Amino acid sequence: MTARVLVAGLWHETNTFSPIVTDLAAFRSYQWAEGGELVDRYSRTNTEIAGMLRGAEAAGLAVVPGLFAGAIPAGTVTGPAFEALAERIAATARQERPDGVLLALHGAMVADGIPEADAALARRVRDALPAGVPIIATYDLHANLSLPLVDACDALIGYDTFPHTDMAARGEEAAARLAAMLASGRRPAKAFRKLAMITVPQVQATAEPPMDAVMARVAEAEAADGVDVVSVAQGFAYADVDHLGVAVTGYGDDPVAVRREVDAVAGIIEAARAGFRPLLVALEEAVALAASAAAGPGRGPVVLVEPADNVGGGAPGDGTAVLAAMIRHQLAGTIVIWDPRAVAAARGRRRFAGAVGGRILPELHGAPVAIDGAVVFDEADVRYVRDGPYMTGQLVPMGDVAVLRTGFGLNVVLTGERVMPFDDTHLRRVGIEPAGEPVLVVKSGSAWKIAFQSIARRAIVVDTGGVCASNVERLPYTRPAIRRCWPFEGAG
Repeated sequence: MTARVLVAGLWHETNTFSPIVTDLAAFRSYQWAEGGELVDRYSRTNTEIAGMLRGAEAAGLAVVPGLFAGAIPAGTVTGPAFEALAERIAATARQERPDGVLLALHGAMVADGIPEADAALARRVRDALPAGVPIIATYDLHANLSLPLVDACDALIGYDTFPHTDMAARGEEAAARLAAMLASGRRPAKAFRKLAMITVPQVQATAEPPMDAVMARVAEAEAADGVDVVSVAQGFAYADVDHLGVAVTGYGDDPVAVRREVDAVAGIIEAARAGFRPLLVALEEAVALAASAAAGPGRGPVVLVEPADNVGGGAPGDGTAVLAAMIRHQLAGTIVIWDPRAVAAARGRRRFAGAVGGRILPELHGAPVAIDGAVVFDEADVRYVRDGPYMTGQLVPMGDVAVLRTGFGLNVVLTGERVMPFDDTHLRRVGIEPAGEPVLVVKSGSAWKIAFQSIARRAIVVDTGGVCASNVERLPYTRPAIRRCWPFEGAG
Protein backbone atom coordinates (compact mmCIF):
# COMPACT_ATOMS: atom_id res chain seq x y z
CA MET A 1 0.00 0.00 0.00
CA THR A 2 1.28 3.48 -0.90
CA ALA A 3 2.33 5.50 2.11
CA ARG A 4 0.49 8.80 2.58
CA VAL A 5 2.43 11.88 3.66
CA LEU A 6 1.03 15.16 4.97
CA VAL A 7 2.81 18.23 3.55
CA ALA A 8 2.16 21.43 5.49
CA GLY A 9 3.93 24.33 7.11
CA LEU A 10 3.88 27.58 9.03
CA TRP A 11 6.59 30.15 8.38
CA HIS A 12 7.41 33.30 10.31
CA GLU A 13 10.60 35.01 11.42
CA THR A 14 9.52 36.99 14.47
CA ASN A 15 11.23 40.19 15.53
CA THR A 16 10.00 40.69 19.08
CA PHE A 17 11.28 44.29 19.04
CA SER A 18 9.01 45.22 16.15
CA PRO A 19 5.64 46.83 16.94
CA ILE A 20 4.13 45.52 13.68
CA VAL A 21 1.62 42.90 14.82
CA THR A 22 1.52 39.63 12.89
CA ASP A 23 -2.12 38.59 12.79
CA LEU A 24 -4.07 36.19 10.62
CA ALA A 25 -4.46 38.83 7.92
CA ALA A 26 -0.66 39.11 7.65
CA PHE A 27 -0.48 35.43 6.70
CA ARG A 28 -3.41 35.61 4.31
CA SER A 29 -1.95 38.63 2.50
CA TYR A 30 1.49 37.08 1.93
CA GLN A 31 1.50 33.26 1.57
CA TRP A 32 -1.51 31.03 2.11
CA ALA A 33 -2.49 27.84 0.29
CA GLU A 34 -4.31 24.72 1.41
CA GLY A 35 -5.27 21.39 -0.11
CA GLY A 36 -5.06 21.27 -3.89
CA GLU A 37 -4.15 24.95 -4.03
CA LEU A 38 -0.92 24.17 -2.17
CA VAL A 39 0.13 21.86 -4.99
CA ASP A 40 -0.97 24.26 -7.72
CA ARG A 41 0.67 27.31 -6.19
CA TYR A 42 4.01 25.94 -5.02
CA SER A 43 4.90 22.89 -7.12
CA ARG A 44 6.97 24.93 -9.60
CA THR A 45 8.71 27.19 -7.08
CA ASN A 46 12.08 27.09 -5.34
CA THR A 47 10.53 26.50 -1.92
CA GLU A 48 10.61 23.75 0.68
CA ILE A 49 7.01 22.89 -0.16
CA ALA A 50 7.89 22.38 -3.83
CA GLY A 51 10.84 20.19 -2.88
CA MET A 52 8.68 18.13 -0.56
CA LEU A 53 6.10 17.62 -3.30
CA ARG A 54 8.72 16.61 -5.86
CA GLY A 55 10.61 14.43 -3.41
CA ALA A 56 7.45 12.64 -2.31
CA GLU A 57 6.50 11.92 -5.92
CA ALA A 58 9.99 10.62 -6.70
CA ALA A 59 9.83 8.30 -3.67
CA GLY A 60 6.40 6.96 -4.60
CA LEU A 61 4.63 8.60 -1.66
CA ALA A 62 1.06 9.89 -1.88
CA VAL A 63 0.83 13.54 -0.83
CA VAL A 64 -1.87 14.77 1.53
CA PRO A 65 -1.67 18.55 1.00
CA GLY A 66 -2.44 20.55 4.12
CA LEU A 67 -2.04 24.24 4.91
CA PHE A 68 1.05 26.30 4.25
CA ALA A 69 0.92 29.87 5.57
CA GLY A 70 3.69 32.45 5.79
CA ALA A 71 3.86 36.11 6.80
CA ILE A 72 6.52 38.74 6.11
CA PRO A 73 8.90 38.98 9.10
CA ALA A 74 7.47 41.37 11.68
CA GLY A 75 6.43 41.47 15.33
CA THR A 76 5.02 38.73 17.51
CA VAL A 77 2.34 36.46 16.07
CA THR A 78 -0.96 37.01 17.84
CA GLY A 79 -2.31 34.20 20.01
CA PRO A 80 -5.52 33.81 17.97
CA ALA A 81 -3.55 33.67 14.70
CA PHE A 82 -1.19 30.99 15.97
CA GLU A 83 -4.03 28.98 17.46
CA ALA A 84 -6.05 29.10 14.25
CA LEU A 85 -3.11 28.12 12.05
CA ALA A 86 -1.70 25.42 14.32
CA GLU A 87 -5.10 23.86 14.87
CA ARG A 88 -5.83 23.86 11.14
CA ILE A 89 -2.66 21.86 10.45
CA ALA A 90 -3.21 19.55 13.44
CA ALA A 91 -6.84 18.96 12.46
CA THR A 92 -5.74 17.77 9.02
CA ALA A 93 -3.30 15.37 10.70
CA ARG A 94 -6.07 14.02 12.94
CA GLN A 95 -8.53 13.62 10.11
CA GLU A 96 -6.20 12.22 7.46
CA ARG A 97 -4.05 10.00 9.73
CA PRO A 98 -1.05 10.12 7.37
CA ASP A 99 1.82 7.65 7.55
CA GLY A 100 4.33 10.50 7.79
CA VAL A 101 4.54 14.29 7.97
CA LEU A 102 6.71 16.89 6.24
CA LEU A 103 6.61 20.34 7.87
CA ALA A 104 8.08 23.52 6.38
CA LEU A 105 9.00 25.71 9.37
CA HIS A 106 11.14 28.77 9.87
CA GLY A 107 12.38 28.04 13.37
CA ALA A 108 12.26 31.60 14.73
CA MET A 109 8.53 32.08 15.21
CA VAL A 110 7.31 33.63 18.47
CA ALA A 111 3.63 33.92 19.36
CA ASP A 112 1.95 35.69 22.27
CA GLY A 113 2.74 33.59 25.34
CA ILE A 114 4.47 30.94 23.20
CA PRO A 115 8.17 31.79 22.78
CA GLU A 116 8.91 28.43 21.11
CA ALA A 117 6.06 28.53 18.61
CA ASP A 118 7.66 26.19 16.05
CA ALA A 119 8.14 23.58 18.75
CA ALA A 120 4.56 24.08 19.93
CA LEU A 121 3.27 23.50 16.40
CA ALA A 122 5.39 20.38 15.87
CA ARG A 123 4.25 18.99 19.24
CA ARG A 124 0.62 19.66 18.40
CA VAL A 125 0.98 17.79 15.12
CA ARG A 126 2.79 14.97 16.92
CA ASP A 127 -0.04 14.68 19.46
CA ALA A 128 -2.63 14.58 16.66
CA LEU A 129 -1.03 11.52 15.06
CA PRO A 130 -1.00 7.84 15.95
CA ALA A 131 2.08 6.81 17.92
CA GLY A 132 5.19 6.25 15.85
CA VAL A 133 4.29 8.38 12.80
CA PRO A 134 7.53 10.08 11.70
CA ILE A 135 7.81 13.86 11.34
CA ILE A 136 10.58 15.65 9.46
CA ALA A 137 10.75 19.46 9.41
CA THR A 138 12.89 21.85 7.42
CA TYR A 139 14.18 25.05 8.99
CA ASP A 140 15.74 28.34 7.97
CA LEU A 141 19.41 29.02 8.67
CA HIS A 142 18.13 31.83 10.93
CA ALA A 143 16.21 29.51 13.22
CA ASN A 144 16.49 29.80 17.00
CA LEU A 145 16.31 26.09 17.66
CA SER A 146 15.28 24.57 20.97
CA LEU A 147 15.35 21.11 22.48
CA PRO A 148 11.53 20.81 22.47
CA LEU A 149 11.54 21.23 18.68
CA VAL A 150 14.27 18.61 18.32
CA ASP A 151 12.31 16.26 20.57
CA ALA A 152 9.04 16.76 18.66
CA CYS A 153 10.52 15.80 15.26
CA ASP A 154 12.31 12.69 14.07
CA ALA A 155 14.66 14.86 12.01
CA LEU A 156 15.31 18.52 11.29
CA ILE A 157 16.96 19.63 8.06
CA GLY A 158 18.25 23.19 7.77
CA TYR A 159 19.13 25.34 4.77
CA ASP A 160 22.76 25.14 3.69
CA THR A 161 22.83 28.56 2.03
CA PHE A 162 22.54 32.21 2.93
CA PRO A 163 21.44 34.08 0.92
CA HIS A 164 18.97 31.23 0.73
CA THR A 165 18.80 29.37 -2.59
CA ASP A 166 18.50 25.71 -1.57
CA MET A 167 15.01 25.61 -0.10
CA ALA A 168 13.58 23.19 -2.66
CA ALA A 169 16.65 20.96 -2.37
CA ARG A 170 16.18 20.71 1.39
CA GLY A 171 12.50 19.88 0.90
CA GLU A 172 13.44 17.08 -1.49
CA GLU A 173 15.99 15.80 0.99
CA ALA A 174 13.37 15.79 3.74
CA ALA A 175 10.99 13.77 1.58
CA ALA A 176 13.69 11.25 0.66
CA ARG A 177 14.68 10.76 4.30
CA LEU A 178 11.05 10.38 5.33
CA ALA A 179 10.56 7.73 2.64
CA ALA A 180 13.60 5.86 3.99
CA MET A 181 12.19 5.97 7.53
CA LEU A 182 8.85 4.65 6.35
CA ALA A 183 10.51 1.84 4.38
CA SER A 184 12.84 0.75 7.18
CA GLY A 185 10.74 1.52 10.23
CA ARG A 186 13.89 2.91 11.88
CA ARG A 187 14.44 6.38 13.31
CA PRO A 188 17.85 8.09 13.26
CA ALA A 189 19.98 8.95 16.26
CA LYS A 190 19.93 12.67 17.11
CA ALA A 191 22.50 15.17 18.31
CA PHE A 192 21.85 18.79 19.25
CA ARG A 193 24.31 21.47 20.36
CA LYS A 194 23.23 24.94 21.44
CA LEU A 195 26.01 27.54 21.48
CA ALA A 196 26.07 30.65 23.67
CA MET A 197 26.60 32.86 20.62
CA ILE A 198 24.59 35.53 18.82
CA THR A 199 25.51 36.44 15.25
CA VAL A 200 23.90 38.84 12.77
CA PRO A 201 23.06 38.51 9.07
CA GLN A 202 25.93 40.66 7.73
CA VAL A 203 28.43 37.96 8.73
CA GLN A 204 26.38 34.85 7.99
CA ALA A 205 26.75 34.56 4.19
CA THR A 206 27.66 30.93 3.63
CA ALA A 207 30.02 31.55 0.68
CA GLU A 208 32.09 34.10 2.62
CA PRO A 209 34.28 33.93 5.73
CA PRO A 210 33.76 32.80 8.40
CA MET A 211 30.73 30.75 7.31
CA ASP A 212 32.41 29.25 4.23
CA ALA A 213 34.75 27.27 6.48
CA VAL A 214 31.84 26.24 8.71
CA MET A 215 29.85 24.93 5.76
CA ALA A 216 32.88 23.10 4.40
CA ARG A 217 33.09 21.29 7.74
CA VAL A 218 29.34 20.55 7.55
CA ALA A 219 29.88 18.86 4.18
CA GLU A 220 32.73 16.83 5.67
CA ALA A 221 30.53 15.83 8.60
CA GLU A 222 27.75 14.63 6.30
CA ALA A 223 30.23 12.46 4.43
CA ALA A 224 31.23 10.61 7.61
CA ASP A 225 30.13 6.99 8.02
CA GLY A 226 26.95 6.68 10.06
CA VAL A 227 25.96 10.34 9.57
CA ASP A 228 23.07 11.36 7.31
CA VAL A 229 22.59 15.08 7.80
CA VAL A 230 24.18 17.92 9.79
CA SER A 231 22.74 21.46 9.75
CA VAL A 232 23.71 24.80 11.26
CA ALA A 233 21.19 27.34 12.55
CA GLN A 234 22.96 30.67 12.88
CA GLY A 235 20.02 31.98 14.86
CA PHE A 236 17.90 35.11 14.57
CA ALA A 237 19.27 37.86 16.79
CA TYR A 238 16.10 39.96 16.94
CA ALA A 239 14.04 37.81 19.29
CA ASP A 240 14.03 38.29 23.05
CA VAL A 241 13.75 34.59 23.92
CA ASP A 242 15.77 32.23 26.08
CA HIS A 243 16.56 29.88 23.17
CA LEU A 244 18.13 32.64 21.07
CA GLY A 245 21.36 31.78 19.30
CA VAL A 246 23.43 29.40 17.22
CA ALA A 247 22.75 25.66 17.14
CA VAL A 248 23.88 22.54 15.28
CA THR A 249 21.72 19.48 14.61
CA GLY A 250 22.74 16.06 13.33
CA TYR A 251 21.12 12.72 12.47
CA GLY A 252 22.32 9.31 11.39
CA ASP A 253 22.59 5.59 12.12
CA ASP A 254 25.66 5.85 14.37
CA PRO A 255 24.94 7.92 17.51
CA VAL A 256 28.63 8.21 18.38
CA ALA A 257 29.54 9.48 14.92
CA VAL A 258 26.62 11.91 14.86
CA ARG A 259 27.60 13.43 18.20
CA ARG A 260 31.25 13.62 17.18
CA GLU A 261 30.51 15.46 13.94
CA VAL A 262 28.01 17.85 15.50
CA ASP A 263 30.55 18.72 18.19
CA ALA A 264 33.21 19.28 15.54
CA VAL A 265 31.03 21.69 13.57
CA ALA A 266 30.12 23.51 16.78
CA GLY A 267 33.82 23.81 17.60
CA ILE A 268 34.58 25.40 14.22
CA ILE A 269 31.86 28.01 14.83
CA GLU A 270 33.08 28.85 18.33
CA ALA A 271 36.67 29.15 17.10
CA ALA A 272 35.59 31.67 14.45
CA ARG A 273 34.02 34.17 16.88
CA ALA A 274 36.20 37.09 15.82
CA GLY A 275 35.00 36.74 12.24
CA PHE A 276 31.39 37.13 13.31
CA ARG A 277 31.80 40.79 14.28
CA PRO A 278 30.15 43.00 11.63
CA LEU A 279 31.97 45.90 9.97
CA LEU A 280 29.81 49.04 9.71
CA VAL A 281 30.27 52.56 8.36
CA ALA A 282 28.79 55.67 9.99
CA LEU A 283 25.92 57.22 8.03
CA GLU A 284 27.48 60.47 6.80
CA GLU A 285 30.73 58.74 5.88
CA ALA A 286 28.82 56.00 4.08
CA VAL A 287 26.82 58.41 1.93
CA ALA A 288 29.92 60.46 1.13
CA LEU A 289 31.75 57.28 0.10
CA ALA A 290 28.81 56.25 -2.05
CA ALA A 291 28.77 59.63 -3.80
CA SER A 292 32.50 59.45 -4.50
CA ALA A 293 32.35 55.85 -5.73
CA ALA A 294 29.31 56.51 -7.94
CA ALA A 295 31.13 59.43 -9.61
CA GLY A 296 34.29 57.42 -10.16
CA PRO A 297 35.24 54.83 -12.77
CA GLY A 298 33.44 51.53 -13.05
CA ARG A 299 30.00 50.21 -13.87
CA GLY A 300 27.00 49.26 -11.81
CA PRO A 301 25.45 50.79 -8.71
CA VAL A 302 27.00 51.47 -5.34
CA VAL A 303 24.88 49.51 -2.86
CA LEU A 304 24.15 51.18 0.48
CA VAL A 305 23.11 48.36 2.80
CA GLU A 306 20.93 49.33 5.78
CA PRO A 307 20.64 46.21 7.94
CA ALA A 308 19.02 47.98 10.90
CA ASP A 309 15.88 48.50 8.77
CA ASN A 310 16.01 44.98 7.30
CA VAL A 311 12.49 44.15 6.08
CA GLY A 312 13.46 40.48 5.91
CA GLY A 313 14.33 40.65 9.60
CA GLY A 314 11.06 42.21 10.74
CA ALA A 315 11.97 45.90 10.57
CA PRO A 316 9.37 48.30 9.14
CA GLY A 317 11.26 49.25 5.99
CA ASP A 318 10.12 52.86 6.43
CA GLY A 319 13.34 54.17 7.98
CA THR A 320 14.43 57.57 6.72
CA ALA A 321 17.98 57.99 8.04
CA VAL A 322 19.61 57.05 4.73
CA LEU A 323 16.94 58.86 2.69
CA ALA A 324 17.51 62.08 4.60
CA ALA A 325 21.27 61.83 4.12
CA MET A 326 20.85 61.23 0.37
CA ILE A 327 18.72 64.37 0.13
CA ARG A 328 21.31 66.39 2.08
CA HIS A 329 24.05 65.18 -0.28
CA GLN A 330 21.83 65.43 -3.41
CA LEU A 331 22.72 61.81 -4.12
CA ALA A 332 20.92 60.18 -7.05
CA GLY A 333 19.76 56.57 -6.90
CA THR A 334 16.85 54.46 -5.68
CA ILE A 335 15.42 53.72 -2.25
CA VAL A 336 12.28 51.76 -1.32
CA ILE A 337 10.12 53.05 1.55
CA TRP A 338 7.04 51.35 3.00
CA ASP A 339 4.42 54.06 3.47
CA PRO A 340 0.78 53.32 2.57
CA ARG A 341 -0.23 56.84 3.63
CA ALA A 342 2.20 58.53 1.25
CA VAL A 343 1.27 56.11 -1.55
CA ALA A 344 -2.38 57.09 -1.19
CA ALA A 345 -1.46 60.78 -1.27
CA ALA A 346 0.75 60.37 -4.36
CA ARG A 347 -1.49 58.20 -6.51
CA GLY A 348 -3.42 60.01 -9.20
CA ARG A 349 -1.12 63.03 -9.13
CA ARG A 350 1.61 64.20 -11.47
CA ARG A 351 3.64 65.60 -8.60
CA PHE A 352 3.95 64.89 -4.89
CA ALA A 353 5.13 67.20 -2.13
CA GLY A 354 4.86 65.86 1.38
CA ALA A 355 6.30 63.65 4.09
CA VAL A 356 7.31 60.03 3.55
CA GLY A 357 8.49 57.26 5.86
CA GLY A 358 9.20 57.36 9.56
CA ARG A 359 5.70 56.26 10.56
CA ILE A 360 6.44 53.30 12.83
CA LEU A 361 9.51 53.94 15.00
CA PRO A 362 10.76 57.46 14.24
CA GLU A 363 12.88 57.54 17.38
CA LEU A 364 14.91 54.60 16.02
CA HIS A 365 14.52 54.66 12.25
CA GLY A 366 14.17 58.38 11.56
CA ALA A 367 11.28 60.84 11.37
CA PRO A 368 9.19 61.48 8.24
CA VAL A 369 11.15 63.28 5.52
CA ALA A 370 9.80 65.93 3.14
CA ILE A 371 9.97 64.96 -0.54
CA ASP A 372 9.13 66.98 -3.63
CA GLY A 373 9.14 65.02 -6.86
CA ALA A 374 7.36 63.93 -10.00
CA VAL A 375 5.18 60.82 -9.80
CA VAL A 376 6.71 58.63 -12.51
CA PHE A 377 4.90 55.37 -11.63
CA ASP A 378 1.42 54.94 -10.19
CA GLU A 379 -0.37 51.60 -9.97
CA ALA A 380 -2.75 49.80 -7.63
CA ASP A 381 -2.23 46.30 -6.24
CA VAL A 382 1.16 45.61 -7.79
CA ARG A 383 2.24 41.97 -7.77
CA TYR A 384 5.06 40.07 -9.36
CA VAL A 385 6.49 36.57 -9.54
CA ARG A 386 10.04 36.08 -8.30
CA ASP A 387 12.30 35.12 -11.20
CA GLY A 388 15.63 35.07 -9.35
CA PRO A 389 17.11 32.15 -7.38
CA TYR A 390 15.38 33.06 -4.10
CA MET A 391 11.92 31.45 -3.81
CA THR A 392 11.71 31.30 -7.60
CA GLY A 393 8.12 31.36 -8.81
CA GLN A 394 6.70 32.79 -5.59
CA LEU A 395 4.00 35.43 -5.99
CA VAL A 396 4.85 38.65 -4.11
CA PRO A 397 2.36 41.44 -3.31
CA MET A 398 3.72 45.01 -3.25
CA GLY A 399 0.36 46.69 -2.65
CA ASP A 400 -0.32 50.08 -4.20
CA VAL A 401 2.89 51.67 -5.49
CA ALA A 402 3.98 55.18 -6.44
CA VAL A 403 7.49 56.15 -7.55
CA LEU A 404 8.66 59.70 -6.90
CA ARG A 405 11.62 61.19 -8.78
CA THR A 406 13.37 64.28 -7.47
CA GLY A 407 15.11 66.88 -9.60
CA PHE A 408 18.55 65.48 -8.72
CA GLY A 409 17.65 61.93 -9.79
CA LEU A 410 16.60 60.19 -6.58
CA ASN A 411 13.83 57.61 -7.02
CA VAL A 412 11.73 57.01 -3.91
CA VAL A 413 9.65 53.85 -4.38
CA LEU A 414 6.66 54.05 -2.04
CA THR A 415 4.92 50.72 -1.42
CA GLY A 416 1.68 49.74 0.29
CA GLU A 417 3.13 46.41 1.44
CA ARG A 418 6.55 45.77 2.93
CA VAL A 419 8.91 44.39 0.27
CA MET A 420 12.01 42.29 0.92
CA PRO A 421 14.84 43.06 -1.58
CA PHE A 422 15.61 39.41 -2.33
CA ASP A 423 15.33 39.94 -6.09
CA ASP A 424 15.56 42.83 -8.53
CA THR A 425 12.10 42.17 -9.97
CA HIS A 426 10.41 44.49 -7.49
CA LEU A 427 12.38 47.38 -9.05
CA ARG A 428 12.03 46.31 -12.66
CA ARG A 429 8.31 45.89 -12.09
CA VAL A 430 8.00 49.62 -11.34
CA GLY A 431 10.15 50.79 -14.23
CA ILE A 432 13.58 50.98 -12.61
CA GLU A 433 16.57 49.14 -14.10
CA PRO A 434 18.86 48.43 -11.11
CA ALA A 435 22.08 48.10 -13.10
CA GLY A 436 21.61 51.63 -14.44
CA GLU A 437 21.23 53.30 -11.04
CA PRO A 438 24.21 55.12 -9.48
CA VAL A 439 23.18 54.07 -5.95
CA LEU A 440 20.80 51.44 -4.61
CA VAL A 441 19.67 51.38 -0.98
CA VAL A 442 18.78 47.90 0.26
CA LYS A 443 17.08 47.42 3.61
CA SER A 444 18.56 43.99 4.18
CA GLY A 445 21.24 42.02 5.96
CA SER A 446 22.97 39.78 3.44
CA ALA A 447 20.06 38.45 1.36
CA TRP A 448 20.32 41.47 -0.99
CA LYS A 449 23.39 39.78 -2.48
CA ILE A 450 21.21 37.32 -4.40
CA ALA A 451 19.92 40.13 -6.58
CA PHE A 452 22.55 42.86 -6.54
CA GLN A 453 26.03 41.62 -5.64
CA SER A 454 26.83 40.65 -9.24
CA ILE A 455 26.12 44.18 -10.54
CA ALA A 456 27.42 46.23 -7.60
CA ARG A 457 30.61 48.19 -8.07
CA ARG A 458 30.83 48.55 -4.29
CA ALA A 459 28.78 47.74 -1.18
CA ILE A 460 28.81 49.86 1.97
CA VAL A 461 27.07 48.64 5.14
CA VAL A 462 25.59 51.61 6.99
CA ASP A 463 25.41 51.88 10.77
CA THR A 464 21.95 53.22 11.63
CA GLY A 465 19.64 52.56 14.54
CA GLY A 466 16.73 50.17 14.36
CA VAL A 467 15.11 46.93 15.46
CA CYS A 468 17.58 44.95 13.33
CA ALA A 469 20.69 46.76 14.53
CA SER A 470 23.89 44.88 13.73
CA ASN A 471 25.39 45.85 17.07
CA VAL A 472 23.35 43.51 19.28
CA GLU A 473 24.55 45.24 22.44
CA ARG A 474 22.17 48.06 21.46
CA LEU A 475 19.10 45.83 21.55
CA PRO A 476 16.77 45.91 24.59
CA TYR A 477 16.99 42.25 25.55
CA THR A 478 15.34 41.32 28.85
CA ARG A 479 16.26 37.62 29.13
CA PRO A 480 19.28 37.01 31.41
CA ALA A 481 20.29 33.98 29.32
CA ILE A 482 20.93 36.24 26.33
CA ARG A 483 23.31 38.48 28.27
CA ARG A 484 25.43 35.41 28.95
CA CYS A 485 25.97 34.90 25.22
CA TRP A 486 28.88 36.16 23.13
CA PRO A 487 29.42 38.99 22.11
CA PHE A 488 28.18 40.46 25.41
CA GLU A 489 30.97 41.47 27.76
CA GLY A 490 31.88 38.73 30.19
CA ALA A 491 30.19 35.97 28.15
CA GLY A 492 31.98 32.64 28.06
